Amino acid sequence: MKILWVDDEIETLRPHIIFLESEGIEVDPIDHPYEALRKLREGIYDIVFLDYRMPQLNGVEVLKEIKSKYPNLPVVLVTMVQDRDVMESAISRDVFDYLVKPVQPTQILAVIKKLEIQKIKSRKKGERVVDYYRRINSISPSWEGWLERGRLFFQWKIEEPKDELLKEELKEKNTEFAKWIIDRYPELIKDENVPFSFNILKKKIFPHLKSGEKVTLLIFDNFRFDQAILLSKTIPTRYRVELTPYYSIIPTATQYARNSIFSGVLPHTAENRHPEWLKDNLHEREFLQEQLLENGFPHVKFWVEKINKLDELRNQSFEAPYDLNVYVINFLDMVSHLKKEVEPLEGLIKEEEDYINLTQFILDEAKLFEKIKGELIFITTDHGWVKGEKAVIIQGGQEVSEGLRFKFGDSLRILEGDGFIIRDLEKYGLPRRARMLLVAKNYDFFVYRTSPQKFRKRYEKGLYHGGISIEEMVIPFVTLKGG
Repeated sequence: MKILWVDDEIETLRPHIIFLESEGIEVDPIDHPYEALRKLREGIYDIVFLDYRMPQLNGVEVLKEIKSKYPNLPVVLVTMVQDRDVMESAISRDVFDYLVKPVQPTQILAVIKKLEIQKIKSRKKGERVVDYYRRINSISPSWEGWLERGRLFFQWKIEEPKDELLKEELKEKNTEFAKWIIDRYPELIKDENVPFSFNILKKKIFPHLKSGEKVTLLIFDNFRFDQAILLSKTIPTRYRVELTPYYSIIPTATQYARNSIFSGVLPHTAENRHPEWLKDNLHEREFLQEQLLENGFPHVKFWVEKINKLDELRNQSFEAPYDLNVYVINFLDMVSHLKKEVEPLEGLIKEEEDYINLTQFILDEAKLFEKIKGELIFITTDHGWVKGEKAVIIQGGQEVSEGLRFKFGDSLRILEGDGFIIRDLEKYGLPRRARMLLVAKNYDFFVYRTSPQKFRKRYEKGLYHGGISIEEMVIPFVTLKGG
């Protein structure tokens, strides 16, 4: 057991530390909150003891920072203040426990507080909603700002998925986000500082390969940031978990987004190099080999394994014999596509939370983290998804592609509703599949003018991707260190 104990008067707690060490518990004493955050980045701890009153930064603020990056790390708040509001505020932030100085094994207080936790969370709901709203609206709309807004929205969705203010605010911010992406995307994809799916391996994986570390990468197809938050909470505490957001590309479709991860380039460049490879996801190994060579890793041994069925996930051993071991979990996306086609799934998945809970159950049942090998594991996705709410009626020729939230075509027109038409494909890093790309925003989906009511009814409330939304484009990158 390893404890990180953070208190600006840590020397006064030396007798407690000596006692804990005599019991075989390792204690890392720190007297400054910023030093504690640095320690968490560098080391692995089982639990954090955190003083509330520190001159540099109060304990609740430090708790927010810890939970945003290490959601499965238990934190105990310790203070001299016997203030009920402080206790409730801390517990509502998912604190593991709350102790009052002088610290003693007061089990009664612990039990009482654990029994009260649900009541406290309920009473603090209004404050949390206001806090999320305030924090989201205080962030500037830069590329860093939109990633942080997305992270906060997903945390809000986890805590209060039915909250009406959340739904209204997310819809409003999605309208802003879509316009911002269309306006800024050409310059964003040229900025090496902006994390996208086409540069994420260079930023997150290649530095570890350069250091000679063995890496395991899991790519879940169609996996949102809120799903990653829930997954992070199930990861064993032997791992230090860090969850960060980055951007998927336009269109947020597997054919383009996942190929960009493996190729390390935008679809336009990938098509120029290999016109046939971008038509599907059958050349990911070749794309990855090319990217490794281009970045100075000709001798890195790697493997790409695709898992297309639940039985394959159950039976997969997740060995890590190579320098880079990549596992693509495909069938989660297949479940979302089948929702509107298979009647039992249609009844089972009525709301977003139903799909999220189903995928989490599948991953739990597969005992993923009991089998996975290695001390350095990364988890990510190619894109997120949204629930279709509103049909946009369009017109196009037979050459139009099949996606419900994006269409390549030569003569596309929007007849009723809204969307974005991109004509300068090269400027947006897009392949020249046709003369233009039509892409949906918010929670819209496209139907043709022939029998629009029939298709509106058929596709409404389905789970889709390919468009521009926070849910589709702000995607997770999870780092697990420990083993």
